[in-house]
Amino acid sequence: MIELCRPMTGAWLMLSAALMVVAASLGRLALELPFQYAGMVAAFAYAAGITNSIFDAQIDSRSRLWRPLPAGLITVRGSLPPLVFCIALGSTLGFLLDWQVGVTGLAMLAAAALHSYAWRGSVLGVAPFALVGVLLPIGAIQAVDTPFPNEHLYWVVPVGALAGAATFLIYKLPQFEMDDEDGARSILHWLGIDMAVPTAWAVVTAALALAAASINISGGDLVWLLGPLLYFILIGLFCIWMMMRGITEGRLLIQRMLVVPMLPVLIICWLAAAAS
Repeated sequence: MIELCRPMTGAWLMLSAALMVVAASLGRLALELPFQYAGMVAAFAYAAGITNSIFDAQIDSRSRLWRPLPAGLITVRGSLPPLVFCIALGSTLGFLLDWQVGVTGLAMLAAAALHSYAWRGSVLGVAPFALVGVLLPIGAIQAVDTPFPNEHLYWVVPVGALAGAATFLIYKLPQFEMDDEDGARSILHWLGIDMAVPTAWAVVTAALALAAASINISGGDLVWLLGPLLYFILIGLFCIWMMMRGITEGRLLIQRMLVVPMLPVLIICWLAAAAS
C-alpha cells in the first residue's frame, strides 16, 4: 500500500511545499501554515501516485512487473479506499486553510490524473508537470497570511512552468527506452535521445535565467538565487562532460538524482528572493 502511493515523491513534495510557504511568508508566518499546506500537498501526491498506478496497471504488466498492481500485491478495487481517503484528507486540509488553497490542490491532483489517464505518452505529457510547477508556489503564496509582493506575482507562471517542465524532461529521460516499449510517443521520443538531453538542459537554463532576470527586473534580493545558480552551473558542466562520453541509462539516472531534487529549491529560493 505504501509503495502504491509513491512515498518518496510524496515526501519530496511535502518538504518542498512547506519550504515554499516559509519562503513566501515575508518573514511573518503562522507556525501551523507550512504543516497544513505540506499535509495537503502530500495527501494529494499520494492520491496522484495511486491514480497513476491504477491507470498504468495494464502498461506496467508488460514493462514494470515489480509494481504492486501488476505484481498482484493489491487489486485495483483494494486501492480505491486509500485513494478516497487521501483525496478527502487533502481536500479537508486545503479548504480548512483557505478555499483558494483547496481548489489549487485539487487542480494539481486533476493535472496529475490527466497526465496518467490521457497524456502519459503524448507530446502533451509535459503540460501537467508545468501546470503543477505553477500551482505549487501559487498555493504556497495563497496559504501565507501576508500579501506576497504584487510586482512578482505574474513571474510565478513562467518560472514555475519552466521548472515543472524541466522536472518532467529530466525525470523521464532514464526511462526513455522502457517508456517506448508500450508505444508511448512522448515529446522526448519525438525529439530522439540525442536532442532530448540538450532540450531538457535548455529548459533548465531558461528557468534559471528567467528566475534571475525577474528578480533583477522587479526588485528583490538576488543573493537568494546565487546558490541554485552556482549549483546548476557546476552540475550542468558535469552532466555535459558525462553525456559527451556517451548517453547511458546509468548516466541519465545520475543526472536525474543530481538535478530533479534541486528544481523545487530553485522555486523556493526564487520565492524567498521575491519576498525579501
